[in-house]
Amino acid sequence: MVIAAAMSARDSSALVRKVSLDGLRVFEAAARRLSFTRAAEELHVTQGAVSQRIRALEDELGLPLFERSAAGLRLTAAGAALASGVRDALERIAATLAEIGGAGDAAPLVVSVLPSFASRWLMPRFPRFAAAHPDIPVQIVALLGLADFRTQNVDLAIRFGEGRYPGLSVTRLMGDSVGPVCSPALLASRGPIDGVHDLPRLPLLHDSVADGDPSGSDWRSWATAVGADHLPLARGQRFSQADLAIEAAVLGLGVVLARTSLCSDQLRAGTLTRLPLPVVPTRWSYYLVHPPERAARPGLAALCAWLLEEVAAFGAVETESTPA
Repeated sequence: MVIAAAMSARDSSALVRKVSLDGLRVFEAAARRLSFTRAAEELHVTQGAVSQRIRALEDELGLPLFERSAAGLRLTAAGAALASGVRDALERIAATLAEIGGAGDAAPLVVSVLPSFASRWLMPRFPRFAAAHPDIPVQIVALLGLADFRTQNVDLAIRFGEGRYPGLSVTRLMGDSVGPVCSPALLASRGPIDGVHDLPRLPLLHDSVADGDPSGSDWRSWATAVGADHLPLARGQRFSQADLAIEAAVLGLGVVLARTSLCSDQLRAGTLTRLPLPVVPTRWSYYLVHPPERAARPGLAALCAWLLEEVAAFGAVETESTPA
């Protein structure tokens, strides 16, 4: 290894004791992202703290780990070697922790999922899994950002995206679609809707996350798909999560462009109703994602199989309840 090439065994041992493990964790994030700013965002610290910790690590090693220029950061030969070694070590530690955790009855499967999908789709169905598999404990973690399997103790993630997750095992769970929905009371008070040209006279609700991503779940993408991109649909109340926007629609505050996966229970319960307007497929789908080494984790296969069974049943219900 480049770093150890000029060191005796005694020097290397002393250096290992000297180097801060926290510094190595910060270095790994910065090396992976080639950005102190992005590493700081991931670690929830300031950019200055990352820069200071990297500088301290370089002083501890007596070697530069990054080349800094106007074009950005590049790893030196020593930095690249250290990044590879730290990454391998973290992966071995994660695999060992998974094995240790899997050996104990109390170690739950940790599932990372978007808050909106957790509250609107997963949790209403989860009691069926708990009843069928009382011996498989599960911890559901609702996160807006993507789980980092290398630094977080996550066994499985349910991601809404394009399905490209290099180095991970990926199974498509289901697609989705979007269409305008509102409370029956709001629709009754605003009169009949004859077409998309009636939308501008209704109060509109927006999911700010969908407005900023390419999932095709926002009003602009929907309007383009139905040939109505000339309509002024940008006004209205905005919410930071899809489930908040849907709840606002249930309360009668306006019309929301809702993903079918998130509003189907409310449609069946009658607290929401679809406007007689097109429902359009989203560009993104839901995927089950996990590191390959987690496949042997006790209970993971059963959980994934149950999720796929629930999706099959959900699809059948949606087909039966959707007007021809």
